[in-house]
Amino acid sequence: MKTADILIVNGDVFTGDRRKPHYRPGAVAIKDSIIVGVGHESEMLSSYQASRKIDAGGALVHPGLIETHLHMTGMAYHGAPFSPQTGAKTKLNYTSLKAATNPTITAAYSAAAACSVLQRGFTLFFEPGTVFETDAFAESMTKCGVRAMVSAPNGWDDLSTYEEYWPHMVSEEVKKRAPADARRVIDQCKREIARNKDENALVRGYVCLYGEGTATDDLTREAVKLATESNVVFWQHQSFVPEFVREEKKKRGDSGAVRMHRLGALNPNTTLAHMNVLDEEDIELILLNKPGLSWCPNNALGYRVTPPHKCWFPYLYKNGVSVSLGVDTTLIHPIGIAGLLGLYLSASFGERLNDADPFYMQTIDAANNVGLGDKLGSLTVGKRADVVIREARDITHLSWRDDTGILLSLSSSMIPVDTVIIDGRIVMEKGRLTTMDQDAILAEAIRQRDLLANRLST
Repeated sequence: MKTADILIVNGDVFTGDRRKPHYRPGAVAIKDSIIVGVGHESEMLSSYQASRKIDAGGALVHPGLIETHLHMTGMAYHGAPFSPQTGAKTKLNYTSLKAATNPTITAAYSAAAACSVLQRGFTLFFEPGTVFETDAFAESMTKCGVRAMVSAPNGWDDLSTYEEYWPHMVSEEVKKRAPADARRVIDQCKREIARNKDENALVRGYVCLYGEGTATDDLTREAVKLATESNVVFWQHQSFVPEFVREEKKKRGDSGAVRMHRLGALNPNTTLAHMNVLDEEDIELILLNKPGLSWCPNNALGYRVTPPHKCWFPYLYKNGVSVSLGVDTTLIHPIGIAGLLGLYLSASFGERLNDADPFYMQTIDAANNVGLGDKLGSLTVGKRADVVIREARDITHLSWRDDTGILLSLSSSMIPVDTVIIDGRIVMEKGRLTTMDQDAILAEAIRQRDLLANRLST
């Protein structure tokens, strides 16, 4: 008999590996933070004895979902009476709240965010370059036991486009905290990448530019070079709305994928977020160079970009491009909604995805798009043990004849989470955080949010 630290049995196991997608009843064996066995329950029980056995009760068992575009700075303001789409009409607005954080506030928000993503089955939180206090963010995520990716805040060196079209997003307070300076951006990216010296670190660094024409050609080239030399992903917002595309083409000579290709930034080591406004030349270059794409279908609908613009993501995905999903801001979009909206959007304004595709977009494709496809994204022997066990208290939560992950695509955000294991460690059990006091985390986050709002309002 082989030994394991944890053996999950009686699970409806969806591996995230299309070659061996499903076992029911299935089992997963974990030892020293690594998955050492996945297969049919009978075979696993005859092969492994474990220090701890977890009976999944027939519930869904799957690799941790990966959110590839979620701004932590908006996590505390879901349902707030203001929108990032409009200018600042009062002292209290999205931009003023983002610019007024400090380490105490960020630590409180980050811990609350960790609880939120865990409760929806996400085990890796990709913060796309808007956290100012990165050490406080990393410390909170690590204490909670949640994986995260972090980089330099607001990586830019030319704000003329935003100053013309979205001036409320680049207030004086934001510019003081994140000056438009290439050296500042590269130095801060290097600082975050230094976290990767510890191969077991839960929080890792990467290279991030804000994008949308806010980086000069020189900064973009230097950032891509740094990402390549450091073996990390290069990431930025790109081609979000038509006015940004038009302005970037006017100022830089090219737009979207064409400019990224010219600058050497269009390759499998690059992930571009949004990519809602594309033309035929962009599509050809993406198919040729295969960068990762982080799609936020809820924002494409919310900003009325798709429609009228065609939804190209299903076509690109079916032709070998790695597409992951992100919710972007939680002000008006709940975590976990992207998969379902992606199916609907693709069916209405592109070509319909297969029902199970969003599950893979949030697991193995997402892992590839954050540069960790060899370590995460599927329940595969040799990968890190990030495993989610859902509850099985509702007939709609028990798959019938599904063997590909359709239920996870359609309803994952609605199915309660019972247990979460990250790096072989149980960090949530019976829906409650095991690493810290979850009630205290929520209370402190609310307290810090209210203190900040009161301070800005006076």
